[in-house]
Amino acid sequence: SLPCLIWIVALAACGGDDEAVPTDAAEPDAAPLVDAGIDAGFVPPTLLSETGLYSDLGNRIIAAGVLEYAPRWELWSDDAAKRRWIALPPGTQIDSADMDHWSFPVGTKLWKEFRRGGRLIETRLLQKIGPSNDWADWFAVSFQWNAGETEAMAVPGGVIDEAGHDDIPARSDCRKCHVNTRVPSVIIGFSALQLDTPPPGSGFATLQTLVDGDLLTVDPPAPVTAGGPSFPLPAGDVARDALGYLHANCGNCHNAASDVQPTVTLQLRLTTGALGSWATTAPYLSTVGVTPELTTVGATALVAPGSHTASAVWLRLNAVLGSGISVMPPVGRETADPTGADLVRLWIQSL
Repeated sequence: SLPCLIWIVALAACGGDDEAVPTDAAEPDAAPLVDAGIDAGFVPPTLLSETGLYSDLGNRIIAAGVLEYAPRWELWSDDAAKRRWIALPPGTQIDSADMDHWSFPVGTKLWKEFRRGGRLIETRLLQKIGPSNDWADWFAVSFQWNAGETEAMAVPGGVIDEAGHDDIPARSDCRKCHVNTRVPSVIIGFSALQLDTPPPGSGFATLQTLVDGDLLTVDPPAPVTAGGPSFPLPAGDVARDALGYLHANCGNCHNAASDVQPTVTLQLRLTTGALGSWATTAPYLSTVGVTPELTTVGATALVAPGSHTASAVWLRLNAVLGSGISVMPPVGRETADPTGADLVRLWIQSL
């Protein structure tokens, strides 16, 4: 059974009625929105219009220098529609010496917009305000859109079941996924593997965009064929779709660098240097035929070849609140992702 499943990650997070636990007021980033004190020149924004995402918020015109991107594999967020952007300070580069864990320059900003039923709910901001990769050198806050969608106000304490939609996380909740002791780069979906072959769509920034713009300190390997990926994936669409889904939805907690590892050794994050075959990747080696370290009712292995109903990975992904099985991921969702669970089921049945 999966460690992200253990309540190490804590219950109150990016969404979920079962997770509506009051935020500990003693936590430093649960405090009112005031200067973080890390960088004397940093002033926390109280309005989305102050963050630099838009040059014209009313007409939704994105500011010059802000790149929109879309990860190859998406994190499930109760079927919310999402958009993402990143902006690097002029003249800076991403330290890409470790192609699996990038380090971002001071001043980097990332935004993530959530929309449901066509209605804007929130836009999140992650901004690097200090020189290290420690979580203390990042500022995070969510902005709640007003009813007229003319502006979004910072809500550092979060909002539970905003107008019956997704919960909006408090600042203290953000670190449950983004803290550097869980994923060294802090940023989750903006990475070499996620950008190497982005989803179809015009205008998205790609790994090649970063190379062309001289935005990386170390360029990835040149594609074998023009326009091809820098990190070709092994053959097999069923394995690719399932392990890619686990990479995006579970690999943030379950990876070799995570503080979850001492408790449960499961690894679900793909790495650029281990793509010779799916059977040699960490997600495969740490799950297929492996006995769960935590109990999951009905499971005989983390992945039981040929039987998804005996596989703890699938049972946790498919679990719903109140089912008696801890859901995975334990934060950020109230419902199971039927499409994602089915991708994992097809892979397990193919083994």
